[in-house]
Amino acid sequence: MTSKELTILKFLSTQDSWVTSFSMSAFLDISVRTIKSYISNINSEFPNLIESSRNGYIVRDKKQLSNVISSAKKILYSPQTVIDRKKFILQKLLLETDRYDFDNLANELFISPVTLTNELQKLKKELADYELTIKTKDNLVFIDGQETTKKKLISKLIYEDSKDSFLSINLMQSYLPHFDLTIVKQIVSDKLSEHHYFMDDFSLLNLVLQIAITMERKLIRKTGKEVTGTDSWKSLVNAHIQEIVMDITEHIEKQFGMEFVDGEIYDFALLIMTRAISNSINDINMDQLSEFVGEDIIRLVSLIQTRTKETYNITIIRQDFTVRFALHIKNLLIRLKHNIVLRNPQVLDIKNSYPFIYDVSVFIANIITQEEGYVLTEDEISYIALHLGVLIEERKAIKHDVRAILVNPQYLNKSVDIANRLSSIFEDNLLITEIVSTQHELEAYSDYDLIITTIPFEVYPGKPYVQISAYLTNKDILSVSKKIEEVLKDRIKAKVKSKLEVMFKEELFFVDESFKDQNDAINVMADVLEKQGIVDSSFKEKLFERERVSSSAYMNIAMPHPLEMCARNSAIAVSIHPNAIMWNNNKVNIIFMLAINIRDSLFLKDIFDFITEVISEEKKLKTILDVKTYDDFIAALVSFAK
Repeated sequence: MTSKELTILKFLSTQDSWVTSFSMSAFLDISVRTIKSYISNINSEFPNLIESSRNGYIVRDKKQLSNVISSAKKILYSPQTVIDRKKFILQKLLLETDRYDFDNLANELFISPVTLTNELQKLKKELADYELTIKTKDNLVFIDGQETTKKKLISKLIYEDSKDSFLSINLMQSYLPHFDLTIVKQIVSDKLSEHHYFMDDFSLLNLVLQIAITMERKLIRKTGKEVTGTDSWKSLVNAHIQEIVMDITEHIEKQFGMEFVDGEIYDFALLIMTRAISNSINDINMDQLSEFVGEDIIRLVSLIQTRTKETYNITIIRQDFTVRFALHIKNLLIRLKHNIVLRNPQVLDIKNSYPFIYDVSVFIANIITQEEGYVLTEDEISYIALHLGVLIEERKAIKHDVRAILVNPQYLNKSVDIANRLSSIFEDNLLITEIVSTQHELEAYSDYDLIITTIPFEVYPGKPYVQISAYLTNKDILSVSKKIEEVLKDRIKAKVKSKLEVMFKEELFFVDESFKDQNDAINVMADVLEKQGIVDSSFKEKLFERERVSSSAYMNIAMPHPLEMCARNSAIAVSIHPNAIMWNNNKVNIIFMLAINIRDSLFLKDIFDFITEVISEEKKLKTILDVKTYDDFIAALVSFAK
């Protein structure tokens, strides 16, 4: 099995539903033809492991898949590429020993001493970012630098290996084999619980990882004397967190027969302080919040709420959200101040699956940068997106009520009961405005979106409808839910369709333009928008400013736009590239450059939702990539909006 085939298997291991070859191609940067060839090879070796259909590919037997991946990893362990050799060298010098014989290292890599010298030279440039250097003395190779930065590099190695899935205890254990990490995790969880605190899964694993890395490094160095922080750490951490971290470290020390030094305990305390949440969080009210986070955080959160409302017309003010978000911002600033890296294995999934929510989070991240001076990573931005996601989806549902009429013969004497049950189940997005007995009575009404009926219709009623039983079974509830979703999607499509010829213009349309990269594309397309009088001369720099905060590429499209809606008039420039161009680390086939006037702020989310739906369907995406003219492009979009 090749490394690319293993990559496909690892990707499929994270998917619980069908995934198309086109989507896999965009995500894994492998051509569709090559993916199909690899899957054929895999199924030849492991018959029927990967199922295929018109919907794409799926692996249902996760246990068999896990065994195949484990076996393949062992076979492919011998480093074959420059990247593999780099990882091998770093693991050898950071997780196995502090110093290693140069000639033995070359032999284990199956390369000549000259080639190894060249590899170490390349590695030296990368290590410089961590203020580390790789040296050779007396024929021994070693990495020189601060212990704290070595630990950060180890953490990066492990997270990079988990980027196609989720960080797990098993993955951590494969890198850090000398201590049972399930025991470490259990100790941490139990002690947090005893002190009435909890951590989300990502934060908990991150803390366990940092503890485990420290333990492995102490084993390699054969000494715990190096201080990695401050002796007076207790003066910097509140008493309750002190109790928690001391309880955790004392139990781990007793379990594994080792001793943590003050600096190491302080590092763990910072992680707990910035990610652990008190079980009493739900008891905090707005009047008490400033006591927990301080007036500066209250002011910053208020500014974020105000500017988000002004720019996106989104309300993110609700007591439970504000409390949790303020605590998150406080911990975020502590992490940034102490240069604590918090990884989020879901960052790509969040960005690609919820581009609008992620975009709002980029906007918020920029506010934090302007106010506090810290630059947020995409991992931190995605954590903000997780906080926003539920609230924005709730607000969206409330804002887009589906108005329905219930048709149910009165002789069944259950109409009010059915209506009440439906209203209770779908309280956030269904409003039953009328109850009638027959289809004929519908003629008296026009202001509704959906018909829910317990009787069959002889003719199509002219509006979307769904038939249910009078007993409202689980199957009925699912049918109503699907029909509500269809109505909401059709509503978005109708809005988009009404704007198509206003927002898209022939003079802003490009096909297979020979852009070298994203900078070239931004320069050319922004110049055309300015020439048309749609934006002013500052628009281009604002695009680059947004890209510096976080790339606007989502899967195989890019949607560059400023952080704020500053266009004189709203328009969308489009560039189609059947042969993808590079956009930072992504390959992009379509560019939608959004120039949006504040008057159209409500339309921005509809644009994101519509574009995301189009690119997620392989057939629609291929249709767009095949267009040659502006008229063909508009015709394709109109067909999608029907």
